[in-house]
Amino acid sequence: MAGFKDHEGPNREKSPTPPSSPLKQSLNAVKTPPPKPDSGQNFDSEAPTILHSGSAFDAATIIEPSQPSHASEAATMLDAPVRAPSRPAPTPPASNWNASFLLPTGSVLANRYEVLDLLGEGGMGAVYKARDNELDRLIALKVIRPELSSNPEILQRFKQELVLARQVTDRNIIRIFDLGEANGMRFITMEYVEGTSLYQILREHGKLGVVESAEIITQVLSGLKAAHREGVIHRDLKPGNIMRDPQGRILVMDFGLARSLESDGMTKTGAVLGTMEYMSPEQAMGAALDQRSDLFTVGLIFFELLTGKMPFRADSALASLLKRVHERAIPVVSHDATIPAALSNIVSKCLERDVQLRYQNAGEMLDDLAAWQGGTAAATLKFPESSRPWGESIPWPKIGVGLTVAVLATVGFLMRGKLTNAPAPANKSVSVLVADFTNSTGDPIFEDTLEPMFNVALEGANFINAYSRGTARNLAKQLPHPSEKLDEQSARLIGVSQGLAAVVTGSLSLRGDSYKLSVEALDARTGNSIATADITARTKDELLLDIPKLAAPIRKALGDTTPVAAQLAVSGPFTAASLEVVHQYSIAMQQQFAGKTADSFQSFSKAIELDPNFARAYAGMSGTANDLGRQADAEKYIKLAMEHLDRMTERERYHTRGFYYLIAGNYPKCVEEFSTLVGQYPADRVGQSDLAWCYAYLRNFPKAVEAARKAEEI
Repeated sequence: MAGFKDHEGPNREKSPTPPSSPLKQSLNAVKTPPPKPDSGQNFDSEAPTILHSGSAFDAATIIEPSQPSHASEAATMLDAPVRAPSRPAPTPPASNWNASFLLPTGSVLANRYEVLDLLGEGGMGAVYKARDNELDRLIALKVIRPELSSNPEILQRFKQELVLARQVTDRNIIRIFDLGEANGMRFITMEYVEGTSLYQILREHGKLGVVESAEIITQVLSGLKAAHREGVIHRDLKPGNIMRDPQGRILVMDFGLARSLESDGMTKTGAVLGTMEYMSPEQAMGAALDQRSDLFTVGLIFFELLTGKMPFRADSALASLLKRVHERAIPVVSHDATIPAALSNIVSKCLERDVQLRYQNAGEMLDDLAAWQGGTAAATLKFPESSRPWGESIPWPKIGVGLTVAVLATVGFLMRGKLTNAPAPANKSVSVLVADFTNSTGDPIFEDTLEPMFNVALEGANFINAYSRGTARNLAKQLPHPSEKLDEQSARLIGVSQGLAAVVTGSLSLRGDSYKLSVEALDARTGNSIATADITARTKDELLLDIPKLAAPIRKALGDTTPVAAQLAVSGPFTAASLEVVHQYSIAMQQQFAGKTADSFQSFSKAIELDPNFARAYAGMSGTANDLGRQADAEKYIKLAMEHLDRMTERERYHTRGFYYLIAGNYPKCVEEFSTLVGQYPADRVGQSDLAWCYAYLRNFPKAVEAARKAEEI
């Protein structure tokens, strides 16, 4: 998490800003603590909403969380939004409620409902185990927060949960009894059922057996069939909203987002309701919904029950959502070959992007599940040739392993050629990778110190996008001849594979009492020289100030028409008390890249000790503090960074202000700042990506997906 673009951060060049990757910054790379690469723990489930684990709870305890404890957050429009990749949601307090508003054990609401226990609380309200003294039965009591009860939209949601859910009668749907008001509190009474949510079951077991998973989904479909028959779609299905009682009965609950089939998925403000990780593509785009949207979500849950994973795995909920909109799901059998192919096909049919190719109603899917359980499902599923799961139509057994590899490699090479066959037109987005400069001085202070600053100078041109050197280093380790360094050869190989326009190499030498730094821009595909430049400086610190002069000929050769005088006039961003400050900052970035967040924070602090006006280090401290859960410190340091905007480029200023608004929770201003940024710097991939996350926080997923798609295209 950081306030700038990450010229050194991992993964920013391959997905829309995953939470496991740092925020791309101009010299900064402070990342959210990611799931470990080998843990298999990607962003693929919603956070638990039960705050009293280990005890029995009722079907109504799944409420909006006040604080997530997993990689993502449960989501309704009024909940804490999903974590932005590289920028975690500002840490909320342990409880969103003033203690005076919580009902104490033993209290009686409306002269009827005796509170026995607090089962859970969150952003919308609290749920209690209670006794209906009038009917002498246990119930679940769902109470809306008093300060929200005057909000018409929230109140409407609360009412519609009662009205719509009461229309549906089925053993697999939680029963809702009544809506009431007392002492200024709105509440719903509903069936109390002891049990465990599928979310908790998945967290405990990882995945379930084939028969058990099919039985759970069968009961879920039974409940949905009853709801759909009454013209009600759920819109917020997820493991946390499905529970199993001790007898094995499955209950679908929380109809707070349910709507009639005549309604679309958008609110008056343009926000999309639902949980991002479990949305159908059409729900994410704010399109009109019908029962097939719920069935897509059933497919996601079925996939997760069978494999313990999600089909559209990515480093963030938004990246996963983008995949859902644009890609077809991988088959279940690709994760586990022991899963019956017929069952895998049932899941794949649920997950078709084209609603016409999905199951058209819950009954159809129930029929296929029943047929599979009876051993005949294989004959009931017929995929059109254009919609069969990926790889199903390829006669793999007839293709030798060696030939298969050769065919795939050839296809990859040909496609790569189409992507990089011609240089980018002038003033279109141009991505450039700056390789490691050869350091012939013997002074370690120059190691990985000048290259990031050269990136900053290049990105003074609004159409140039500096490719993440951190990502490039990771790719270099995966080359046929792995390399720890970004030398010319490895940089060009990466440039070709990633479709980059150019690679910049450089060398630094000490001649007498002067330093000479030379650079050359090469066509990544052909290796032909595009431009060269060099500077001579008497001291290390002069080298830093002369970086814009060194970059000017390269920018011009790539199509920049900004007058050189104007480029050289921007000196503030290249001003530091000493080169040691920039080097210390580089160390901090490398530590951050390695996941050593606490060490990175300390190194950023040392840079500030050396130069109290070095704005980028303040932004780095803000990002790492945010990653460490120190919200107050994050706000403190980003404000200090904003006090030194004169030491940043214009592009960095937008990123810094955008990050400030993000951690301050001012998402409309966040959108405004990043929208202006990408308007002036259309090649800013991270700006587009961060704009997507601002929209995601506002739950405007159509806009979020559009911005994320643009980021992918840069």
